[in-house]
Parts: sequence; C-alpha cells; structure tokens
Amino acid sequence: MKIFLSKPERTAGLFIVGSLALVVVFFVGAAVQNKWLTPRVHFHTTVVHGDGLRPGAPILLSGVEVGEIHALVLRSHGAIDVDMVVLKDHAALIQAGTHAVVRRLLGFGEKRIHLTPPAGNAPALPPGARLQAVEQTDIPEALAELDLGAYLGTMNRAMAAAELVLKKLEDGDRLERMVSALDRLGPVVEKVDKLLDEVHEPVVALLRNPALPQALDAANELLHDPTLHLTLAGMSQLTNDPATRKLVHGGAAVMDPERLNKMLEHVEALTARLDAMTGENGAVTHILASADKVVSGDRMDRLVGAVERLTDEKKLGRILDNVSVLAEQTAKMGPEIPRLTHELTVTLREAVVVLRALQKTWMLEGKSDDARKDLEKSKDFQDGPDAVTSP
Repeated sequence: MKIFLSKPERTAGLFIVGSLALVVVFFVGAAVQNKWLTPRVHFHTTVVHGDGLRPGAPILLSGVEVGEIHALVLRSHGAIDVDMVVLKDHAALIQAGTHAVVRRLLGFGEKRIHLTPPAGNAPALPPGARLQAVEQTDIPEALAELDLGAYLGTMNRAMAAAELVLKKLEDGDRLERMVSALDRLGPVVEKVDKLLDEVHEPVVALLRNPALPQALDAANELLHDPTLHLTLAGMSQLTNDPATRKLVHGGAAVMDPERLNKMLEHVEALTARLDAMTGENGAVTHILASADKVVSGDRMDRLVGAVERLTDEKKLGRILDNVSVLAEQTAKMGPEIPRLTHELTVTLREAVVVLRALQKTWMLEGKSDDARKDLEKSKDFQDGPDAVTSP
C-alpha cells in the first residue's frame, strides 16, 4: 500500500528531519566540546570549610582545567569529603605529593581547586587516591572571623587614652615644655655632629693601626680561655641558685616603698632627736660642758696623781706581796671557815636566848621598853627631812 504525500506534507517532513539533524549535531558538538564522552578518574581530598565549593566547580592544573568537583560529602567531625573527577588524559600528571589548594576566584568568587604538583619527579597516583588539601584564608573568611565589636571597643579605649594624654599634656604647660625641649634638641644634635666629626679621624686611625689585629687576637684568646668559661659557669650557677633568688626577693622586699618610707620616717625622727640632744640646750652639750669642767679642774689632776701614786712600782709590789700573803692565809683558813661559821651561829643563837631570858625578868622588863623607845626616837630623827647624812 502506497502512501501519497502532498507537497506541503513532504515540506513539513523535510523540515522536521532537518531540525532533528541539527539537534543531533548540536549535542554531538557539545559532547565533543565538553568532553562528556572522555573517560574520567576519581580522586579525593578532605576540607574543613565547604562554603564556596559546589559540584561542577573546575579543577585546575597549572592553570588548565583538567576536571571538576563531582560531589561533596559531609563526614564526621565536620570534615567534608570532596570527590574530584579528572580527565583520564591528565590523570597521569597527578603525582605523589600533589596538593589540592582551595582558592577563590579573584578573592571573592566561588572556590576552585588548584592542583599543585611536587618540585621533583614522583610516581603517578592511582585512581581513587586522596590528596592533601591546603585551605587558604580568603578575604570573605577573614572578614567573617573579625570581631568588629572587640575592635571598636579597643578603638574607643585608645581614643579615651589619647584624650587623657592630651589633658595631661595641657595641664601644667607640659606641652609647651615638651616643645621647648624639642627646640633645645637642635643645638644638641649640632654638638653631637661636631663631636662625631672630631672623633672620626681618631677612630679611623685606630682602625688602621697595625696593632689592632693583635689586640683582637688577644681578646679572642681571652674569650676562649677555659678560666673565663669556668668563671661564667660559676656566675651562672650562682645566679640560678635558689638562695640567690631568695636573697634578691628579700632585697626587693626590703626596697618596698612602704618599708622605705617607714625607715626614712624613723631616720628623720632619730635625726631630730640627735639635733635636739646636740643643740645649745641639749643633754649632750651639758654633758660635754660638765666633762670639760671635770677634766679642766683640779680633781682630774688629783685623780691622776692618786693613780700615779697607786701604780708606783714599790707600792704596787708591796700590795701584791700583801695580797699573796693574804691569799695564802685565806687558803689555809678556808677549810675552817664553815666550822667557825657554824660555831659562831650557835653562839649567837645562845646569846639571843640568854638576852630574851634576861628581858623577861622583872628588873629589866621596864628598862627594855624604855631602851626600845629611845632607839625608835633616834631612828626617826636620823630618817627625818632635816637629817644630815655624812658622805
């Protein structure tokens, strides 16, 4: 059975076939251009910050796009597994030691992965290998991590401190004094410049002196002397000794301002007392005047004469002989002294008994009372305010 098509139908059919042919050609061209049919190899890396990364982002090797990100998978502890798809023709260029550097386009765009090969030759990585990731801090991430509140607070404190400094400078004409000091600095700099000009020639002559290398060699030998090293080691041991640290801490405690102020107050009080004592009406002045009178009078002469007579050789010899004889006699009597003392005590006790017995007789009873009253009167007379005591 034959189908007869009219001319418009044949025209429409030819148009449809042509359109389909154009679509097929377009898809084939797109596949060839984007290498959809080219074999690919998977590699992996792990990143911490996944913002800016997306599936389909390009992967570059030496600035040439060699693949794209296939997928992003979130793992434990916040890590992100990046599945990278690289064209098989370029997979052999990914060698051991290659780093996956994550960067943004122009610092603000989407992130890309740049493959950085090692410096030397290395074997190629097998498919599915994991590359070490290098995440750089980009401008948006740096701005996101900035704590503007803390920075503003710091700036406010800095401004307050600057205002306080300006107020302090305005008080007491300090700013004017600083300006005047800076004005005086110019002549000082000129004098220093002149001094350097004057010192230049002697220094150059010293440096050109042939004896300078010998002096430097001697200094070098001194620095390498074992005795110097032993001395430095001993000083280091002394400075690291806990006792030295305690001594330094004790010295710091002694130099405490409060303690120093108290000590200065005591010193000032002592100085005032010494001034009062050494003044015109002070005790030291009176003592010195009395001592001057004693020294300048006849008493000192008599005292010196008595000491001279006492220290006469003949008299001193006789005194020493008598003392030696007295010492011998005392040594002989020494054993008898306790017995004589005991007998004397017994005798006195018996005399007291006899006197008390006599006192109780009728003849002496009234006489003893009168004698006691007379004794008390004589004692009161001697102890009275008008009593005269002989020296």
